[in-house]
Amino acid sequence: MKIDVEKSLLWTATGAFLLFAVGAALTTIVPPMVSPEMWKSDYPVHEYTEQEQRGIQIYLSEGCVYCHTQQIRHLDSDKRRYGWRLVDAPESESWEYVNDRINFLGTKRTGPDLARVGGKYSSEWHWAHFKDPRNMGEKFPNRKGVYEKVSIMPSFDYLTDEEIKDLTAYIQTLGRNKNWRVDKDGNPLNDYEK
Repeated sequence: MKIDVEKSLLWTATGAFLLFAVGAALTTIVPPMVSPEMWKSDYPVHEYTEQEQRGIQIYLSEGCVYCHTQQIRHLDSDKRRYGWRLVDAPESESWEYVNDRINFLGTKRTGPDLARVGGKYSSEWHWAHFKDPRNMGEKFPNRKGVYEKVSIMPSFDYLTDEEIKDLTAYIQTLGRNKNWRVDKDGNPLNDYEK
């Protein structure tokens, strides 16, 4: 019995494509139809301004997502690490990303997660951080006892002042859809910027 290899490859390729198409539809098209909470929100979701949208484009073009995630996982260590003033950060929820046309969830945590960074630092701090990130924060001794700067983030001092303002405006929106910065009694903690 002779097997027609070309027909066999055609059927295999068609079957693989159909299997991929069914899987793609089941993971991207069907869930929002079944669960409206994926695209609707009972919470006030932030509408991005023009300046913040320019900041999103800069965040994308500079590849910030390669080192920073924007999602707090359900791990206690994540909640503590990315919290604020001894208040644990709540895990990220799907409704927080409703207005995001580009999602920067990311997978690599070389730098800190940025999901709740908005308001943690002043816009001036972010400005200085983008200009010279290695001069920010603490310094630790290496094996030879010489103090080294901790941050490995590259400098963005080649960006114009307007671009840094746009990027900072976007960064300041992250995590502010949810009022989570409260003390044990429910009183709001001071934020750097309202």
